[in-house]
Amino acid sequence: MHNWDLEETNKYNYIPNSDFEYTYNQNEFLSPKAIEEKLDSLNTAQEKLEFVYNAIYCNKNKNRFAYFKDMPYDIPLPKYENKFKSLKFEEIDETTPQPTPQELEIKVLKEQLAQKEQELINMKDKFDKQNTNISILENKYQKALNTKNHLSYKLGEALIKANKNWYKGGYVKFIFEVMRIKKGIEIEGKFRK
Repeated sequence: MHNWDLEETNKYNYIPNSDFEYTYNQNEFLSPKAIEEKLDSLNTAQEKLEFVYNAIYCNKNKNRFAYFKDMPYDIPLPKYENKFKSLKFEEIDETTPQPTPQELEIKVLKEQLAQKEQELINMKDKFDKQNTNISILENKYQKALNTKNHLSYKLGEALIKANKNWYKGGYVKFIFEVMRIKKGIEIEGKFRK
């Protein structure tokens, strides 16, 4: 595979030490039958935990499970040290139940959800405020448009225009513009009725 060839395989065909060599040794072997019998003979969970810790967990011998065909199966357990007693445990106050990791994760998720909901509420309030501001601006704009349609506004606009062009006969044009405005307002009045 990849750059691994026959030469590379042959290089690792022989290992000069016994790290990966498993041999049956009756003094180190942990018989499954003996383990089961010992566990059955113990009464409390504490005793069983101590046995598993001392005889199996603390036993780092690589040959402890090395078993070969035609070897005796029913052999007693080898001697082991009682290392469990040297472990230090913190006392748990049983009156205050400790939350499980799942409960802690759920609590964090609920807090995040509440924070997001608050952000959404704040955004909705901001959006509503913006809508109110837009409505106010639309009303002001509509009033401004209505103001432009008043007679006085139109006459004032025509007079300003006439004054700017007085040298081109702006005031004569103003008279015609007044008549046009008056006619437009009369027509508009008929449509409103």
